[in-house]
Amino acid sequence: MGLSVGSSVSLPVLAYHDVSLGGDRRRQRLETHLAALARSGLPSLAPQDLETAARGYLLTFDDGFVDLWTHGLARLERHGVKATVFAIPARADGGDLRPTGAPAFNGTPSQAHGEAARRGGPHPGFLRWSELSALERSGLVTVQSHSWSHAMGWVGDKILGFHLGCAHWSLAQATGGDERPGIPLYRRGSALGHALFFDPPELRDELTEWLERAGGEAYLRAEGARRVGKRLRALAEAHRGRHPNGGRWETREEREARTLEEIVRARDELERRLGGTRDELCLPWGEYDEVTLECARRAGIRRVYTLDRGPNPTGRVGFRVNRFEPRMRGPLWLRTRLWIYRSTWRAGLYGRLTRR
Repeated sequence: MGLSVGSSVSLPVLAYHDVSLGGDRRRQRLETHLAALARSGLPSLAPQDLETAARGYLLTFDDGFVDLWTHGLARLERHGVKATVFAIPARADGGDLRPTGAPAFNGTPSQAHGEAARRGGPHPGFLRWSELSALERSGLVTVQSHSWSHAMGWVGDKILGFHLGCAHWSLAQATGGDERPGIPLYRRGSALGHALFFDPPELRDELTEWLERAGGEAYLRAEGARRVGKRLRALAEAHRGRHPNGGRWETREEREARTLEEIVRARDELERRLGGTRDELCLPWGEYDEVTLECARRAGIRRVYTLDRGPNPTGRVGFRVNRFEPRMRGPLWLRTRLWIYRSTWRAGLYGRLTRR
């Protein structure tokens, strides 16, 4: 018996982030990829097309960086390609439209995320409400949710190192704004995809006070990060020996309440500002577990978008949508990936082999 169209044909879903904040190579990559997509002969889809489309692809942009307005829309229009942007409502402000064709933020995506995390509110590296509305009025762009704050947190209780210089942009989110030199670092992950660990503030205080008494930055430069890190670890182990129950994991009830608030608040604000129904959720960093999915369903989310590599069978696109992240490669690479992800068996095999 032959396979039905719905079981053999898959819909590729591509996950981009910025258009040009990462440099001119990013902008050039998008230009060549859009041209390749336009020449592919495949229909360009919107989220509402996923249930009925017999073929095609869905182009998505995570985070809602401003360059989708300043540099991305003109390219989408030139090639006639639709896109879905997953915006972070906490980072959108109420200003007027910014000029197109010129940078509105002179920084990298990580810098934009880091500054926004420290501010805890709107940031110029991200799309304004006026720009999100204008993107939708173009007829090419759909706006959906990427959660309210795109937060990271500690998702492990084992100390992996100490803050002795450059740190990931999410440090301020994980610590509630504490970026003092010497604080312990743990495994970080999506706050939407994990239960969070709250490390003991008294341990942070002990380590940072010791480092300050030792001479602070001058001491760190003289001794080097490796030697200072060993001394901080010895102090941390001694502290944990005296306080074996330091820190705590959030309860299931706390986590569910926090997760629901992140999802519902984002959806409600998008609907209030832009109108329409905003029931598609892109999971930050593609991370999730059963609690995440359960909370999304309870919040009325229609579909969640992951970064799992796998098929999206036509006629049977489920609650979880699989996506792949295009690399900094040319059109031949992209055509190869479209060939893989247009077939359910090829996409499934590739996903298993690459383990994502």
